[in-house]
Amino acid sequence: MKGMYISKFAQYLDILEQTSKRLEITEILKNMLKEMEKAETDKGIFLSLGYLRAQFNSLQFNIAEKMMVKILANAFNESEEKINKLYGEEGDLGNVAFKVNPNEKPSKTTILEVHKKLEELATISGTGSQEKKIQKASQILALEDKLTSKFLTRIILSTVRLGFTELTVIDALAKLIFENVTNAPKEKSSTKHNLSAKELKIKIEAKYRIRPDIGTIAKVIKENGLEGIDYISMEVGVPVHAQKAQRLADPQEIIEKLGSVWAEYKFDGTRVQLHLDRSRKMPGLETNQQDLFESRNTLPFVKTFTRNLEETTHQFPDLVEAANKQIDAQSVILDGEAIGYNKKTGDYLPFQETMQRKRKHGIKEAVVETPLKYLIFDILYLNGKTLVDLPLVERRIILDKIIKGNETLEIDYHMETKDVKRLIKFSKEALDRGLEGIMAKKPDSFYEAGARNFTWVKLKKSQEQILGDTIDCVVLGYYFGRGVRANFGIGGFLVGIWDKRDQKYKTITKVGTGLKDEEWEKLKEMVDKVKIKEKTKNADISSKYDCDVWANPEIVVEIAADEISKSSEHSAGFALRFPRLIKFREDKSATDTTTPEEFEQMYRLQKKPIVKIDESLVES
Repeated sequence: MKGMYISKFAQYLDILEQTSKRLEITEILKNMLKEMEKAETDKGIFLSLGYLRAQFNSLQFNIAEKMMVKILANAFNESEEKINKLYGEEGDLGNVAFKVNPNEKPSKTTILEVHKKLEELATISGTGSQEKKIQKASQILALEDKLTSKFLTRIILSTVRLGFTELTVIDALAKLIFENVTNAPKEKSSTKHNLSAKELKIKIEAKYRIRPDIGTIAKVIKENGLEGIDYISMEVGVPVHAQKAQRLADPQEIIEKLGSVWAEYKFDGTRVQLHLDRSRKMPGLETNQQDLFESRNTLPFVKTFTRNLEETTHQFPDLVEAANKQIDAQSVILDGEAIGYNKKTGDYLPFQETMQRKRKHGIKEAVVETPLKYLIFDILYLNGKTLVDLPLVERRIILDKIIKGNETLEIDYHMETKDVKRLIKFSKEALDRGLEGIMAKKPDSFYEAGARNFTWVKLKKSQEQILGDTIDCVVLGYYFGRGVRANFGIGGFLVGIWDKRDQKYKTITKVGTGLKDEEWEKLKEMVDKVKIKEKTKNADISSKYDCDVWANPEIVVEIAADEISKSSEHSAGFALRFPRLIKFREDKSATDTTTPEEFEQMYRLQKKPIVKIDESLVES
């Protein structure tokens, strides 16, 4: 067989769109995976999630709604006026494509053939690229039937929202393997496969955490069964899911829970994973990035990634140059925090100033205006070998050997103690320096990619808020403003947290304070770019909190509050009292919010008194 026809694939997507039940979605995905040919599995999985390649290696179409209107008009010989009119009625250009496409007969193009065409479309650039994209996209859509054109339109616009994530695909893969093994003849079964579906899921997810490329993982499993998963390993240039920290109420509880700890300062910067491989050259750069690197022709392969797997190499040319000079290794993967600092005073800068590096233009100026320190606290990989299964103390010894000097790259300071008083003193020093707090780590712990366990614990205390920590949440929509707020067209917004267990967003509060005028304007602009006609399928939202404008869950914000209370109205089971915006977290993904378990823990911790600092101890 040539492979699955794209029209058949679109039928699967249509069935997925009709349900919001997780078990049904998993079953549909399992059947789709089963029917796909081995060679097309990765491409099919990527397309079902709405992208072309693994997200760390993303390829953008850069086609906005206005251009898509032209594409649909051109593809189906309709006027732009009619397309716009239908768009106003439908609120979805995929549905418009379905309505104006007269072709009922499924085409014979395969997933692989269409994926290749879509990659060609995404790589069109240079002079006249807009017209070329219109022509290419029109040709792709015109060849397909109504249903296929609907979903291809959404893929091109990055608006495929079928209510599942990569973790649901992992569930489907585990179920597929389990059924294959269960149904296989005894003489062909392997004792290695005597695992439950839940155990299979855990095994696959562990690999996904060190290599977040669900398409490749699905393809390897399709080709080799579970044995193939052993071929998946860490690789320079492929980001690893960052380990996360739990939280505890005070230093006393940290020592009781962890025993002897390594304490580090917690910086208010941006998490950066740095990859270097001297056997490869620096990858090609976009034209507007060519002058960022003084020695780009002699630089080795270096890439940086955020905690949400986004490549940020162009934002940190100073880190790339420093990596070449300061790292004594052939290949390495490092974990650390990048934070801007004042060269004259040595003081660290606020998070929002560091995040100015997020922009794509004016980076050379930003390097001068906002120089960076990259404070390295872990090493995951060295010279072809994975280090995550070594204890932290051994990883730090290795790290000390390969980092030369402390000009830009600097190994994060730590102190080891099992004395509560010393930990209290260290925590106060951090707060006095304007830092977020401290991190405490078990010295004998492994690096657990993507996990949040009590081997890493954060302690943050603020004098300015009653609740001792902030909450990372995702914006689900906004409400129109009244009075003065009517000028902005936004007067409040709804936020939620990601529940991994239920694969849904759960609401926790409406926010109407803590924003400056320009922040209201920024939030409205951000939401309007990702607005959707109806609330997202994978969210549990009471009708009491229906928004005037719904958002696709993409925008992460950090919220402070005075108190957490129990709630029968918010689906998370808790609500925030007097919530206010602290900052936008553009370095975090929508599923990287505070977890329901953390939220419940914070609810319990707020009942505990804040530890009083013994000032005489601090001076000793």
